[in-house]
Amino acid sequence: MSRTIKILTMIIALISLPAMAQDYVIHVNGIVCEFCSIGVRKKVSKLPFIDRTKYDDGVEVDIENQMVTIAVKSDAVLDKKALFAAIEAAGYNPVKIYELAPDGKKIAYQP
Repeated sequence: MSRTIKILTMIIALISLPAMAQDYVIHVNGIVCEFCSIGVRKKVSKLPFIDRTKYDDGVEVDIENQMVTIAVKSDAVLDKKALFAAIEAAGYNPVKIYELAPDGKKIAYQP
């Protein structure tokens, strides 16, 4: 196989790989009970970019640490403004958002 064909084959293989879904963690002030988490989950899970196949309808709420983890569809882009608006509509204050690395570490979100 010529070098050009090998390179083209590698490029096609890379393009054909499915996009990786991304998870994000949002620090949210005011979530202190299970009832609080239900309202946030309802509002956030309705957003079109949320991957509802992961967590509980795409949202996991950690009451103890006041953190909300979301799964974003692999073919979608996170809309931070819509996400924060949904959390605020549930009655809570989103403070900061982090990208969740594959090893579980939080990375400052850079849109």
